[in-house]
Amino acid sequence: MIPFKTFVVTPVLPQRIASLKELAFNYWWTWQSDAKDLFKQIDKKIWEEVNHNPVALINRLSQQQLIELSEREAFVSYLDYVYQRFSTYMNDTTWHKTEHSEQSDTIAYFSLEFGINESFPIYSGGLGILAGDHMKSASDLGLPLVGVGLLYQQGYFHQYLSQSGYQKERYSFNDFNSMPLVLMRNEQGTPITISVQLPTGDAYAQIWRAQIGRVPLYLLDTNIEQNLHNTDLRDITDQLYGGDRDRRIQQEIVLGIGGIRALQAIGVTPSVVHINEGHAGFALMERTRNIMVEKGITFQEAKELSRSGSIFTTHTPVPAGNEVFTLDIIQRYMTSYAQQLGISMYEFLEMGRIYSNDEQEKFSMTVLGLKLSTYHNGVSKLHGAVARNMWKEIWTDFPEKEVPIDHITNGIHTKTWISKDFAELYDRYLGTKWRYEADNQQFWDLVDSIPDEDLWRTKQKVRADLVLYARDHLLKKRGLYLEPEELNRTGEYLDSNTLTIGFARRFATYKRAMLLFSDIERLTKLLTNKTHPVQIVIAGKAHPRDTQGKEVLQEIIHKVKTHKLQRYVVFLEDYDMEVSSVMLAGSDIWLNTPIRPLEASATSGMKAVLNGTVHMSILDGWWDEAYNGNNGFAIGKGEEYPTEQESYEAEAETLYSLLEDFVVPLFYRKDDSFYSKKWVQYMKNSIRTNSGVYSTQRMVREYATKYYYPAMKTYNAINTSSEDIVAFRRWKEKIWSNWHNVEVKDLYLEGTKDAYVGKEFEATAVIYLNGLAPTDIKAELLYGSVNAMGKFQNATYTSLQLVESNDETKTHKYKGTAICVDSGMQGCTVRVVPKHQFLSNPAEMYVCSWSNDIKGENELS
Repeated sequence: MIPFKTFVVTPVLPQRIASLKELAFNYWWTWQSDAKDLFKQIDKKIWEEVNHNPVALINRLSQQQLIELSEREAFVSYLDYVYQRFSTYMNDTTWHKTEHSEQSDTIAYFSLEFGINESFPIYSGGLGILAGDHMKSASDLGLPLVGVGLLYQQGYFHQYLSQSGYQKERYSFNDFNSMPLVLMRNEQGTPITISVQLPTGDAYAQIWRAQIGRVPLYLLDTNIEQNLHNTDLRDITDQLYGGDRDRRIQQEIVLGIGGIRALQAIGVTPSVVHINEGHAGFALMERTRNIMVEKGITFQEAKELSRSGSIFTTHTPVPAGNEVFTLDIIQRYMTSYAQQLGISMYEFLEMGRIYSNDEQEKFSMTVLGLKLSTYHNGVSKLHGAVARNMWKEIWTDFPEKEVPIDHITNGIHTKTWISKDFAELYDRYLGTKWRYEADNQQFWDLVDSIPDEDLWRTKQKVRADLVLYARDHLLKKRGLYLEPEELNRTGEYLDSNTLTIGFARRFATYKRAMLLFSDIERLTKLLTNKTHPVQIVIAGKAHPRDTQGKEVLQEIIHKVKTHKLQRYVVFLEDYDMEVSSVMLAGSDIWLNTPIRPLEASATSGMKAVLNGTVHMSILDGWWDEAYNGNNGFAIGKGEEYPTEQESYEAEAETLYSLLEDFVVPLFYRKDDSFYSKKWVQYMKNSIRTNSGVYSTQRMVREYATKYYYPAMKTYNAINTSSEDIVAFRRWKEKIWSNWHNVEVKDLYLEGTKDAYVGKEFEATAVIYLNGLAPTDIKAELLYGSVNAMGKFQNATYTSLQLVESNDETKTHKYKGTAICVDSGMQGCTVRVVPKHQFLSNPAEMYVCSWSNDIKGENELS
């Protein structure tokens, strides 16, 4: 029977514990061990049953139990203490308020998933965890940031394995009224809704707010009464990464177009929009449409203002992994929207294509994000270089290294990912300020002051916790892949004194979970060594439609069973943030074995090193820049192989040899002590060199100073009037119309004869501007060493100054000087790029002219 009417009843908290509700409805508690302990004190059993959801915990208590709770003096006292800390946090002066209070415009951060806590399952993996950590550090730093995402009724799937070890999926429904969520309502108390147009009708969504410390996260939900007539529309926000291509574009339309409309509906107008991966690319279109309507200008004109305040972060280092849609899907869903934008379908498609005239090219959300934003970045130094190579065809006039995709290396939210034991250890020897200034290196430099014995005992404690947790997890899940007799022996699985390798990540084939199991005989010898044993804890999910990933997982389970290694290799089903936290802290080695350079960042290793776990990885993602030779272990030297098979064979051999010959002996080398001093030194080196640098406090601060604040400044400068916006667009159109004939006619060099290191030379360039003014361009001299292939290496730019204009020939003479820095073959050339006060980077215009005729004493062919 279905009820005719529904309504929500909330518990009434006695006055003495009324503050409990405010704590429960702010995810601040997720990075406060004291707050988590407070909720655990209420009822530990229920706390575990509700998967650490404080609102569900309170809802499970009867009114009598709440009254009894308010009479527990110790609990009330502890509640007052935690609430006082919360109030102090919410009202404290922050970095942003102290250093950048004048830049207070709103920053909107869009992501398809957010990983805040295991009780809030709207995340699948690294992308969502990063987004959640970004929100938390934005709160810590006091940024005027809001998050925008989707609220999934079923979230991401729960994993279980069949008897054969093959992954199966099941979904559970989230009860939003029993979660720390607030439904946004208007003054009349009616839920605020927005709508987006889809081929099957208008899809409506209501807006929920999750409070992440000081910053709000707004989430759209289509499972509402207005969509009752059409289950297809109602189910748009049903599952994260579920459904077919139609469902995916529907979700991305609701996230992007609907997300901007949601902000508008609640009165939030961001100056800066940050798109975390291409899924929310349509937000940049909708923002442009809003500007069109507000200012009465064209889409192309409005786009200039929108772009100036937009940031796009790419996370995918392989073309095939980037979101694309076939043209028939785009035309079916976006033709009407293109009409609203006042542009043709050709112009619409051009924004998502590298080659505008290639009718076979699919519509790329990454290309859309790159073209509709001014600031672009990858998520590690290596990934930035990979991304520049991937997308260089968008900027064909510029050298690859100048493709305007920079990098900001990912980080982690320190207080979320540090175990309680290691946090208390750091408090004793580093002081407590590291908790609030996680990116301050001076605190991490004090790691060497921690006595080796204390550090080792802490690691022993969390390793023992992992062993107990793994056994308990196996019993709770009662996995079908374990025989009944195996479940009865879980008390024998793993050992708290054995070297433990942790491997937990998405079971995508490029991550090569099988590498460690490629030679099972060799691995068996490592695991079962009488004096130097090794054990492995594994976790991770394959995407529901990733058959290959599921088969890799099944093959690992099969090998473990076949060789009777269940005591030494344990797989923990249904990987989530809780499982991750215990594994990261309790492992001794955190293993990562991707195909280089397909790992964009891989933040789990950053979380591991924070907890004294030594990282062991292919030199890919963040580890390529973090590894220094004594702060962890590198599998190989950063080689890239012609084929995946060659890479697999070579790196499997390197991995086994590294474990057999160095890592395992090092761990068990006692040196007349109860621990390995050399191993503890690796732990200290790892903590000291990585913990501060790879925090989201550093990362978000870098986003703010490198992108958010400059974007805010430019956006506001252009936004002074509609006339300024239109004039900027007209200037761009003038540049593009005339650029085809801009030419460096001549380049003369003086002072290069008998050149020597330190000698100055002069360059004179004659440039034809085809009707453009000298104020429209910048002329630069590029000079430096030339290799045997006739190409520049270590080249440097210097500006040339206008010295003479010839009205008759319409040419302009520019001069500049440079100093010979290096010996050997040197070369130089001149380029011309557009210049305007509103351009953040000349490559934003996509055009550049180079000299092709160099004359003088040292002519370069």
